[in-house]
Amino acid sequence: MNKKIAYGALLIGAIVLVLFAHKIRTATNLLTETLLFSGQRTAVIINRLDAQGQTANTQEQIASKQEQAAGRQEQAAGRQEQAAGRQEQAAGRQEQAAGRQEQAAGKQEQAAGRQEQTASRQEQVASKQEQTSGKQEAAANRLEQTASQLEETAKRLRADLGAAIDQQKRGRRAPDLQGNAISVSLLKSEDGPMTPVSMTKISAQEFLIANYRDVYLFDQDQRTAVPLEIDVELPVWNPTAVFYSAFYDRIFIANYVGGDIIVAQLEHTATGAKLRLTERIADIGIKGAEGVAISRGGRFMGVADYDGNVVSMFERVDDKWILRWKRDLLASHGITIIGDEVFASGQGSIVKLAIETGQELARTANIGSEAIQFATCINEDESTGDLIGSDPMAGVVFTMTKSLQLKDIYGANGPTFANLSAPFCAYRDKDAAYVLSTYQDRIVAISKRATTSFEFGSPRWKYIADQSRFRYPFVASRGSVRFDAPSYQMFDKTVRAAYGALAASDGTLLMMPGRGDLFGGEWPFYATGIASDPNWLVIVSNSSPSAILYNRKTGALGGVTIGEWDCWAQASEILCPSRRYTIGELAAAGGMLDREEEAKMAGGWIGSAIPLLKYWAEWSPARPAEASH
Repeated sequence: MNKKIAYGALLIGAIVLVLFAHKIRTATNLLTETLLFSGQRTAVIINRLDAQGQTANTQEQIASKQEQAAGRQEQAAGRQEQAAGRQEQAAGRQEQAAGRQEQAAGKQEQAAGRQEQTASRQEQVASKQEQTSGKQEAAANRLEQTASQLEETAKRLRADLGAAIDQQKRGRRAPDLQGNAISVSLLKSEDGPMTPVSMTKISAQEFLIANYRDVYLFDQDQRTAVPLEIDVELPVWNPTAVFYSAFYDRIFIANYVGGDIIVAQLEHTATGAKLRLTERIADIGIKGAEGVAISRGGRFMGVADYDGNVVSMFERVDDKWILRWKRDLLASHGITIIGDEVFASGQGSIVKLAIETGQELARTANIGSEAIQFATCINEDESTGDLIGSDPMAGVVFTMTKSLQLKDIYGANGPTFANLSAPFCAYRDKDAAYVLSTYQDRIVAISKRATTSFEFGSPRWKYIADQSRFRYPFVASRGSVRFDAPSYQMFDKTVRAAYGALAASDGTLLMMPGRGDLFGGEWPFYATGIASDPNWLVIVSNSSPSAILYNRKTGALGGVTIGEWDCWAQASEILCPSRRYTIGELAAAGGMLDREEEAKMAGGWIGSAIPLLKYWAEWSPARPAEASH
């Protein structure tokens, strides 16, 4: 049993060994195949390693070459670094130079700024010059049309020289007062020149003008002026101021000597135009009216009462004018109403009053820095809503604010149309300013485009080519005395020309003859002047066609009729609108006064003033002989 078991075990072991041997062969075969494959792989790897070795050798060679190239690059970089150092040094020098250039540029920029400012001013001047040049070129084109236009434009350009002189004193350019002449058709009056003193606009081209004798219808487009008749006979007809009220469609006329206000309607007929009386206002509040104004709504009527030395305010109640208040104003002459304020002017002052109460709101005795002599006119400046007026004694036109602060002033009494001659009134609407240059017998219309001189008399001052030479500055007097006029020995006094008088160095005023005092003349002496030669003094005035003669050797006094108004003394000549007069020819045509007859004249001293004729008549005949030694 045991043997069987042993044999069985051996058999099983043999079987196991056979199976194990078979597995070993299988593993051996597998290992052999694996080794063969590994050998192949190893051969491949060795081949690859050989190739990589060759590649490494090649790369080593390349690296060696690159190292050599890098060395060369390093050397080049060193050289570049040296060059960069040199460039850096150069850059430093350039930076310093740039700093200096920047400083220089700053200075140049400042200089350029100044040059730019200068260039801007030059450009402005050039622009103005270009504009002036354009105007002159346009004028030159017009000059080529006719010789007459050439003469008129030349006058205007010459007048600009006088304007430039006046501009230095005014601080701004003075307006051209000469302008383009337009002759107005007017029947010649035996009473003398037209002498306009008041004007009112009634339509786009029509105006009414008063001159103390008549009311004229002036048609600006037709260039005609026609005296108007009134449909009733009045006790006195002395129209001094005209005012058109659109509210009432009536003309209010200050009838000075008549002591009333005339209200009339302008009627156009087939044969012309006339005034139809609609109302006559006579009141104890009116003694001698020189100015009248109506409020826009028709409630108030203001009257400047010269003889009464008051401003009177009337109110319309139940179709009647009722006196509301009166306020004192010496020689009240001009008046205008703006809103709820009244402005009035007279001798030495302009006042602003409350329309309902008459309360004084403001007063001035000056036009700027100059004293008011006699402001005969004050009106609303319709282009600004402020004021425009005139002082004929000073010969000026002015504009001022409603607070009575001066805005502008121009003009002066003097010869030629480069000046004015007693401008009694001035107005301004949206189109132009109108200046009534009374003794020049013209109305000067000053617009932004041009100046037009509407002339009611015959052509004047044509013999003086360059009228601008006679342009006076607007400040020509100290009070009523012409401060730039020469002095002369007359009677026992040293005298200088003044307004309406001769001013003596001792303070005495020798008053010039009034109306009718010299050979029956009807014209007073206002702006005076004295011409001289070794034998004679000749005293002339813009407002009289006569002159006074004084014999410097004998003390005799006389007169001569020149026959022209607006004459001016110039050294040894008398300049009148038509021609020059010598002292000799006037003295030869004159007549001397009788001292005893003149001594019988009424009148005498009034303060420091005495009539010249009275003083001469009472002057001792012995004095001329004594004065000649």
